[in-house]
Amino acid sequence: MSDQLNMSGQKVSGNKTLLIIIILLVVIIAGGIIFWYMGSSNEKPAINSQISVPQGAGQSKNSDEFNWSTMDQGPYKDRVLYALGNSLTSWVDSGKVLAEHASVPEVIVKDGVIYIYFVDVSIDGKPEQIGLLKSNDNGATWSEKQIITIKGLGSKIAVDPDPYLLGDGKIRLYYFDISTTKTEGLKNNAIYSAISTDGINFTEEEGTRFKYAAIFDPDVIKVGDIWRMYVGTDDQKVLSATSNNGLNFNYEGIALNQGSIPNVVYENDTYYLFTGGIEISTSKDGKTFTKTSERFDVGRLTADPGVAKLNNGQYFMVYKTKDEIPKQ
Repeated sequence: MSDQLNMSGQKVSGNKTLLIIIILLVVIIAGGIIFWYMGSSNEKPAINSQISVPQGAGQSKNSDEFNWSTMDQGPYKDRVLYALGNSLTSWVDSGKVLAEHASVPEVIVKDGVIYIYFVDVSIDGKPEQIGLLKSNDNGATWSEKQIITIKGLGSKIAVDPDPYLLGDGKIRLYYFDISTTKTEGLKNNAIYSAISTDGINFTEEEGTRFKYAAIFDPDVIKVGDIWRMYVGTDDQKVLSATSNNGLNFNYEGIALNQGSIPNVVYENDTYYLFTGGIEISTSKDGKTFTKTSERFDVGRLTADPGVAKLNNGQYFMVYKTKDEIPKQ
């Protein structure tokens, strides 16, 4: 290599120039290695790595738990219909579907308006909600479905709604917290209540109304000064509990064997108990019931009855069935 001039015009030997070039190359290569190493350490984890996903509102730890439409069985395949009767033991089915993907309905009449509450599972990814339909013309036409709210509900999941019309015009909604069935080691299921002036926006009342093993689907009635709550059990019994204020209920006994999902109406000094099937039992004291030969059966599943008397003197029964019948 020939001699070269530096910036000052002095000669620089070829060996020194070669040494400088080699040092520069080493620095460049070393920098590249360091850059590559730092980049590779920040790569995304492999696909099968476990990634923690924060739980959001309405999100379940089990991502499939509330995918209602993909379930082979369950409330997504239920429908709410109604029947009319001239008495509490004689019914004519309307065949009209009031709500799809809906279950466990109940009914009250307030100021001539029919209020139907039911468990709604029409939206995948959301826990059970409580839907509401209303009619002010004895069932000829119906409002659009609304989803009620319960202020103070917290982490509870309200199902099996049972509305009760209080003397001051407010609606008390008794309900079962289904989330308790998913807590290991919890022996007693709990019934709660919430209060509303408009039947849509509720505020939870403090405390629990009744706790007992394996109960669900509350139904409350008041006759004289005695409140009674009837509940179904998972071994097909109807239990009764009593209260003097509608808030604190104490176990009374087994009201009926071989029956569940209760609804009770009191008329002409007689308690009428409607249970899944739909079978009809009667009682004079409200404490123990005897099955009659009367039932509501239209040749398909009929269950979860709710009964009320309309202003025109007719009786109205809301119930659930499966989605095996055509839409009307």
